Amino acid sequence: MNLRRFLGLLSTAVYLLLIGIGPINSWDQSLLAERINCEDGEEFIVDGNIVVESVIPLVENEKIIVDSNSFRLLYYRDDQLVKSYPVAIGTPKTPSPIGEWKVIHKGGSWGGGFGARWLGINVPWGIYGIHGTNKPGSIGSRSSHGCIRMYNQHVTELYKMVKVGTPVFIRGNPPRVSLRKEFQIKATGKDVLLLQFALRKAGFDPGMADARYGSGTELAVSRVQAFYGLAVTGKTTLNEQYLLGLR
Repeated sequence: MNLRRFLGLLSTAVYLLLIGIGPINSWDQSLLAERINCEDGEEFIVDGNIVVESVIPLVENEKIIVDSNSFRLLYYRDDQLVKSYPVAIGTPKTPSPIGEWKVIHKGGSWGGGFGARWLGINVPWGIYGIHGTNKPGSIGSRSSHGCIRMYNQHVTELYKMVKVGTPVFIRGNPPRVSLRKEFQIKATGKDVLLLQFALRKAGFDPGMADARYGSGTELAVSRVQAFYGLAVTGKTTLNEQYLLGLR
């Protein structure tokens, strides 16, 4: 970690301590993890180590589904439900990230608001994860800053089963955001997520709806363009957005 990043994390930690929050507690964005972007793709700095998101393969026989309407986390292996746990999710102002992610980091007992264990997921607009809590009474409510909270004994059990690369599907109402006029490869954001959902609904599967305009999304857009007789560029303009019902 370079000096600029270290000083940034240090100043944030000092600020949180001064206002009585502390570096590891109910605040759901970890001071031990920092997302950066580089020319080679998206990387995360976790506990001082670089994690390259793009090279972590998906675990094909496992998945986690978080149903934000029922406040349940479901863990599947080989398409069979193994465990179901109650959880807390984000508030309306700090919602949990709806979309299709994967576990990119497993952390130990950080204590405080993170509870017994941490499972970090690859959301491109912030640091989010599944973790324990020091507020067990919040389970079953919309009370976090976006992370998925679990009872400590439950997250400890889940932690032992889950591998890095396990898909995490957080289901609920998609975010309401404005769309940019044009999307192209390497774009990221909540509006990219809406585009991916619209492509899938129209029958043009982009792969994982992970808010990243990667090759799968580019190919799906190209198929839309070919189907409607448009120039095949792989870029999404207002024309494609109108055809997909996004405007």
